[in-house]
Amino acid sequence: MLESGNQSLTGSYRHHQSEVLSHQWAPAEFALPVFDSRRIPGTGKGMGQVTLVANERIELRFPPAQSKKSKRLAEKSKRRQRRQRRSTTCSTEFEFETESRLLNRNEERQLATQIFRYRQAFQRLALKEAEVLNHLIGLIRQWKSGHMRVDSICNMGLSESQKRKKVEPKLRASIRKLKKLSTQLQTGSSEIKRRSHREIIEIVESLMLRPKCFESAPFQGELAEEMFREYQMLCQKMMLANGRLVIQVARKLCGNSQILSDMIQEGYCGLIQAVTKFDHQCNVRFSTYATPWIKQAIFGAISNFQRSIRVPENFRASHRKVAKKIEEIRNQGFEFTGRNSGVEISLIADHVKMSVKDVERHFQVQRDTCSLDAPGSRSGVGEASESSVVSAIADQANPAPDSLAIEKERVQRIRKMMAQSLTSREREVISLRFGFRDGSAKSFSEVGREMGLTRQRVCQVEKQALAKLEQVTEKWVAITS
Repeated sequence: MLESGNQSLTGSYRHHQSEVLSHQWAPAEFALPVFDSRRIPGTGKGMGQVTLVANERIELRFPPAQSKKSKRLAEKSKRRQRRQRRSTTCSTEFEFETESRLLNRNEERQLATQIFRYRQAFQRLALKEAEVLNHLIGLIRQWKSGHMRVDSICNMGLSESQKRKKVEPKLRASIRKLKKLSTQLQTGSSEIKRRSHREIIEIVESLMLRPKCFESAPFQGELAEEMFREYQMLCQKMMLANGRLVIQVARKLCGNSQILSDMIQEGYCGLIQAVTKFDHQCNVRFSTYATPWIKQAIFGAISNFQRSIRVPENFRASHRKVAKKIEEIRNQGFEFTGRNSGVEISLIADHVKMSVKDVERHFQVQRDTCSLDAPGSRSGVGEASESSVVSAIADQANPAPDSLAIEKERVQRIRKMMAQSLTSREREVISLRFGFRDGSAKSFSEVGREMGLTRQRVCQVEKQALAKLEQVTEKWVAITS
């Protein structure tokens, strides 16, 4: 069977290797010579001239001649049809065509609406299971005990204090209600289960829980799993349609540097956050909403890569706030010496409305890190020291020699004063109480047991001895001055 145009002819054939026919068969009606590159059965040869003999008379219809432009259009439509067939035959879970096209405004809105509806349907179906509800109760209890932040389970930021004031009382009050409804889901009748499911949906949706709280829950319903797969597929479609935006933002921030590929990956993390948080009802393009999320993820990754010791994101935000206030104070005419004196730190703390201790911590974080094995400072002109930085760092476990000498001289002076002005019992009490004998200070009870005195008597002797030493010290200060 060979095809000629739109017609297919079936009949006997003749194979010509030369001008002389190798097989001589009588044609039934007429013979049509055609060229074909396929092998001919029984001969093992191809690329020959085949004479097709039709058994019946067939009307041949040849396609009209096409121009070059019409051929190009036809080829383009065939390629488009092939791509559509490939995209429709792909599996339902994260298998899309590699070429992602940009979406217009209406398509973005429709896709965002579908993402919201499938996410809402998945969450409502998952709440029919008591295991999912117990998982959410466990997360709320972890927040209540202080092991989790409220922004890690609720859809809000750390700076949104108004939302926190509204949501935190609801979280505390919802634990007992959800626990009661969970038992009703397990043991109640069908009508009670239906009623309790509606109440659970109202309570949980008022808490504004993050989608990851439901995604990590052990849901087992087939319909919930199907909705979850559809939700993931739609999110993936939105991400593929905006993948060029991530590359564009990363190139603007990093150029063609070596970390471009890493920053593109971090930008995709920000794009995932934007897809899950985008509100389909707001009159904003998705690219406008997703760009700050992508930049935030890239800037966070750059700040983590730049430092040897990672600084948390909330600390970096407050650090930027402090730096901005310092710049504003400088613009007002105040000059900072850079020594971080107490006056400067208190001035910054008043403007930023933070404690002095927190501002000092911010200045400590600004210090650069160096290796302990780095070479030390120069010992002379033109000569480098062979010692490392670790040899120049003081040992905090052992006191410095000068402080040891000062302490020893002070103890000797106190003992001399005690020998001149105190009785034997008073010297014994002071020596045991302040560790002049063996270096360890003792309590009133321990001193009383060792000397055979009561606790109150030891306290009285100590007061008398300290009063005498104070008088001797005042006289000695007056003589030396």
